[in-house]
Amino acid sequence: MTVIDLAQAKADSEPHMSGAAVCLACKHEWVAVALVGTVWMDCPACGLERGRYRGPVGIAGLHWHCKCGNDLFHATQDGMYCPNCGEWQHGF
Repeated sequence: MTVIDLAQAKADSEPHMSGAAVCLACKHEWVAVALVGTVWMDCPACGLERGRYRGPVGIAGLHWHCKCGNDLFHATQDGMYCPNCGEWQHGF
């Protein structure tokens, strides 16, 4: 008799993305597979949840990057800051 984990079967049938990923903490690079909509992934090298896809879907043109190399920012009423190093972003 085979027992099927229904939660796992549902997760396996959800849409997934795959592609180059990088850890914002240790800079380890790997090929990741994750559910569509996943923002942060666990790094297989350091174990921190600081991994993200290297090539997100985006439009052509110039893009702002933090001095730490991150191009993902959080917006607040006071401005934009880098969630990787905490630096406030100025000049864009």
